[in-house]
Amino acid sequence: MQRNLLLSLRPLLRRSQVLSPLYATPRMFATPQVFATPRLFQTGSLMQAQKKIKGKLSPKIAKLQRQYQENNGKPVFLKGGPMDNILYRLTWVLAIIGILGDVWLWLGYIIFN
Repeated sequence: MQRNLLLSLRPLLRRSQVLSPLYATPRMFATPQVFATPRLFQTGSLMQAQKKIKGKLSPKIAKLQRQYQENNGKPVFLKGGPMDNILYRLTWVLAIIGILGDVWLWLGYIIFN
């Protein structure tokens, strides 16, 4: 099925001039290489859009960048605020409950059987 998809996309890719002659060989379709064409989906309009916004950050992104890059001694997974702290502690509690439940299950199986 993947080979049929690649064969149906081949004319489209040739028209957009994304594939180089090196990758347009029939060998590619016999053994598809996933990482062979890193710019497969970058069309001309996408590249132009990337050039226009390159170097400009929205204020929200700049604020988040400052918040997460601040050197305040906290690990990155706790820099998001109080909700991150709650989720972190809840994860620990649930993990410990799961481990204790597993130990209880195995000990019950070993002792009572």
